[in-house]
Amino acid sequence: MHTGVIRSKYRTADIEQVIKEYREKALPAVAAHKGARSAVLLVNRETGDALSIAFYEDEAAAKGFAPKAATLMESFKKFQTESEAPERDLFEIATSTQNEAKATIERSFKSYNAHDFEALARAAAPEIVATYPGGIELKGSQAIKEYNQAMLKAFPDNRIEAKNTIAQGNTVVVEGVFHGTHGGSLKTPMGDLPATGKKVSGKFIQVFEVDRGLVKRSELIYDQAELMTQLGVVPAIPAAAKSK
Repeated sequence: MHTGVIRSKYRTADIEQVIKEYREKALPAVAAHKGARSAVLLVNRETGDALSIAFYEDEAAAKGFAPKAATLMESFKKFQTESEAPERDLFEIATSTQNEAKATIERSFKSYNAHDFEALARAAAPEIVATYPGGIELKGSQAIKEYNQAMLKAFPDNRIEAKNTIAQGNTVVVEGVFHGTHGGSLKTPMGDLPATGKKVSGKFIQVFEVDRGLVKRSELIYDQAELMTQLGVVPAIPAAAKSK
């Protein structure tokens, strides 16, 4: 990720107005820019010093915002105590809490898809707690390893695909898709289901909490009814009924 940083100094009496206009002008401009993630305004009310920091997915997005940034800086001139216009500097985020958390989850997904559950266990904190649909709560990396091994027996070719990964601080949220062929016995709320040979593809959301490079908490959410429908255990809901 990259950032665009602008250092300014405003009249202390105008700080509230600066904040108001930043909220009304700068934030929407960043939100509408392709490749932009977020922006933050830091102010020192006693001195009038301010830092505007915008976050972008890559360097191209950060550079592409330059014309809009110039327009915004011009609109804030009226509040400045210095006659010289501030400059916008670009920085690459070399490391951060959320970057490291995201990298931990990306490595864990690679381990899962390689069916390397030993590596996955090493990425988990000793006190990890993981929850799954059906009221399942597991504690400790060994219990989670056994759960993943059971899923591998049920779906020998299974893999997970991350469609969108969002990191904020120590929390990482993944929107993904599970793919697999039902080639072994699967434990379900209705009992063990023998192999059906059916291919399944289901969306899921998984929330992680990462602490010092290890996964401390994991919560998996997916539609159990949809999975059972794809496996032919329950009848599909007619399209007309879904739209009601």
